[in-house]
Amino acid sequence: MYPAPVSQISANSRNYRRRRFLALAAAGLALSSLGLTGCWNGQNAATNIQATQPSGNGSVLKVGQLVVDNATVVQDEAGNATVLMRITNQGNDSDTLIAAVLAERPATITSGSVDIGPGESISFAWDAIHFVDLPGLNAPMSSYVPFGLQFANAGITETEILVVPPTGIYADITP
Repeated sequence: MYPAPVSQISANSRNYRRRRFLALAAAGLALSSLGLTGCWNGQNAATNIQATQPSGNGSVLKVGQLVVDNATVVQDEAGNATVLMRITNQGNDSDTLIAAVLAERPATITSGSVDIGPGESISFAWDAIHFVDLPGLNAPMSSYVPFGLQFANAGITETEILVVPPTGIYADITP
């Protein structure tokens, strides 16, 4: 057995070095891409923070075992407003909606108060018998106004909700 020629050893050595360099470069790119994708932000990532901000699709509020979905203000040309929302009781005990505030003014709950039983989901303003109204809101369209609800047991929850005109999907909702 004769030793391998010098030129063959250096060619094998160059291939090994090239593969090693490519493997390290690929690993480095993969690790650096995590920083570029924002994965390192964890709970402070913009996608998580957006979930806590008002949305054009209606705001979501939670207080105790009650969840308020799709809270949106529908305001007519005269400035009269009603709140579109659905309240769901995910708990085992009944609760009662006893007060509402819109744009820092008391709003009227048409039935005075609304009982929400365990597992029950109640619509307001859309195919509903319950309404939360505020005549003379006169807020600019596409603006956000403060909104709050008070429940007998769960307490108070607040957010800001979008003001929309009664057009498109909101056409049948009138204050």
